[in-house]
Amino acid sequence: MHVTLYGFVLFLHIFTAIVAFMMAAVVHVGLPALARAGDVREMRSWAAILHRLEPLFPIAALMLLGFGFWLIHLSKGVVHFSDGWLLTAFVTLIVIEGLSGALLAPKAKAAVRAVEDAADGPVPSSVHAAALEPAIWYLAHLGTFGFGGVVFLMAAKPSGAWAIVIVIVASAIGLAAARAQLRALTGVRSPKSALEPEAAS
Repeated sequence: MHVTLYGFVLFLHIFTAIVAFMMAAVVHVGLPALARAGDVREMRSWAAILHRLEPLFPIAALMLLGFGFWLIHLSKGVVHFSDGWLLTAFVTLIVIEGLSGALLAPKAKAAVRAVEDAADGPVPSSVHAAALEPAIWYLAHLGTFGFGGVVFLMAAKPSGAWAIVIVIVASAIGLAAARAQLRALTGVRSPKSALEPEAAS
């Protein structure tokens, strides 16, 4: 068996992506569980899990970028930084991580803190509102589906503007999924978010 360095680094790149999606799956199970919980003690176990996972996503993103740059170097000119699909993928990852760090992380920490500080018993309205904070839901779904679009770019390597279109469509699906879940969980129109455009008057 002959294993090349390129093949090993590609394995690390793919394995990191798989682990990231596994963590995202736990987050997407945990968010509805928090929102549906009728008791604070029920919320605490999920809040603890989300609290431990949240700082791991930037690490996974940095590892993906690092392995990606390494693969480009090992390709010996077959893949170039100027390739449209590759540039789009890198920019998308950086934008998602930037939004997550600037907007998602503080909101997620605040929601976890609200659960930890609440007394045992029925869930207070303020804690329930923190679990349904639109910024958390929209950015979490944007990250997962946007990252899914990046994986598609890596596999299909579309040319021209198609790379950008694919990422936009994937991100839009994620935002629509978050909106649908919030509506289902609240039973009414979800609260206004800074990420949600104002309705036309």
